[in-house]
Amino acid sequence: MVFVDNPIIIEKQTTIRVNVLAWLQQDDHLFVVKMHDSRKCDDYYRPVGGSVEFGETTREALLREVHEELNTRIRITGEPLIVENLFTCDGEQGHEIDYVYPAQFIDPVFHLPQVYPLIEASGERYEAMWIALPKFLDGRLRLVPEALLEWYRS
Repeated sequence: MVFVDNPIIIEKQTTIRVNVLAWLQQDDHLFVVKMHDSRKCDDYYRPVGGSVEFGETTREALLREVHEELNTRIRITGEPLIVENLFTCDGEQGHEIDYVYPAQFIDPVFHLPQVYPLIEASGERYEAMWIALPKFLDGRLRLVPEALLEWYRS
């Protein structure tokens, strides 16, 4: 286990995680959560979502995660892009299989260009927001998993 400055304990990953993410796009903007890598001193952004729990489908997991984190609902609009994601974050190696579903917010409030509080099950708080896709495409901001930009460009 790795201990960080706050009382939250981060367990070292030893298995492949299955995650679900929502590709929420409105015109040329993508709805993402801002995160920070403390070792790299670098901000990065990822679509909202989380881990699949035992016994639930990826679709069920995505609907649950968005509701838990943002207290709202989405509509899944298509089939997922499946991405294998090997990465290092906060100095720890990670390995995920990510199901990235195209989706839309049901509540029109979430179409407004503002910052939305996102609360993880651990109690950690983040900011979610609409970001112009060109900022990711030209490298000003970092979107993860990185394979999403390759997919989007094609």
